[in-house]
Amino acid sequence: MNLGRQLARAWSYTQPGGGKFRRIMVMGAWGAMKVEERLTDFYYERRGLHTLGRDWDLHGAGTALNGYVPTPWHPLREIFRSWPMTSDDVLLDYGCGKGRTTTWAAANFRFRRVIGIELDQQLHKVAQENLARWNGLLLCSDVELICEDATHFDVPDDVTVIFFGNPFTGDVFEKVADKIQASLIRNPRQLVILYYHPLMHDSLVKAGFTVEREQLNRPYEWKIYRGR
Repeated sequence: MNLGRQLARAWSYTQPGGGKFRRIMVMGAWGAMKVEERLTDFYYERRGLHTLGRDWDLHGAGTALNGYVPTPWHPLREIFRSWPMTSDDVLLDYGCGKGRTTTWAAANFRFRRVIGIELDQQLHKVAQENLARWNGLLLCSDVELICEDATHFDVPDDVTVIFFGNPFTGDVFEKVADKIQASLIRNPRQLVILYYHPLMHDSLVKAGFTVEREQLNRPYEWKIYRGR
């Protein structure tokens, strides 16, 4: 997406009722965030994590599976730092793509272990290469990358934190939610869901999860859910 289209899209997200000055202030914050994104991309690329690029149609148009779009750095840091992580927590990253969130989380938090699951074999291969190439610190050394259909994947019963970077919606999400519920039935525990672009909010509420924290400013909205 070229800069002109990005600016037009960002402007459309601002609230017309807030007045032109307010919208300009919002656009200024958006511009600063874009600069921050580029600098952070450079920082992590120097450490071997190459996750740029987008492919909206990776899984084919008209499906519940979204194409590859890496979660922006700013909301990624914001959502993870909005919940207290401990060394007893186990993270499951759905639709981990090229491994941005999986590797970054292992580098920045002392999780007991981190699991990334991805359907696409090519993206899975890139994630493995990124993890092998990583030359920075890893606070969690137990990182597993799995290439599997999320609807067939049985959620490990020690998982306590789940991240959705909006990898899928519709029936796929519903089936994954059933897998999460099955794990909670096998081993009742507190489980937290970090959800960027929470399009399936109603499904999680229906499944018994409650919103603990949220950031609703588009296009970087997220919610944190907790359930037992």
